Amino acid sequence: MTLASTEKDTVLKIISEMIHQVMDNDSLYQEELDRDELIETFSKLLDRVSPQILLPLNDEQLKERVERVMSTELLSTILDDFTPEEKEMFNAAVEGRWEK
Repeated sequence: MTLASTEKDTVLKIISEMIHQVMDNDSLYQEELDRDELIETFSKLLDRVSPQILLPLNDEQLKERVERVMSTELLSTILDDFTPEEKEMFNAAVEGRWEK
């Protein structure tokens, strides 16, 4: 096993534990996201980003990054349920051009 592979496994284990903590404390994540899919998402991200960037982070800093990715994944699941009209309204609101 290479050093890079070992570092990835180490970071992925820490991230996996954080995913479990966040999901255990927030029912919205539990209802909408799959833990195994999240871990796979992070594994793919760690193939593109060096685990060495994450290793020096303290738990709180790493947890913030994990929660950001989880929030992005959650948002994408919510948008999947929108009709095309609702997606257009959402996009307009995000862009600041939506008027009631």
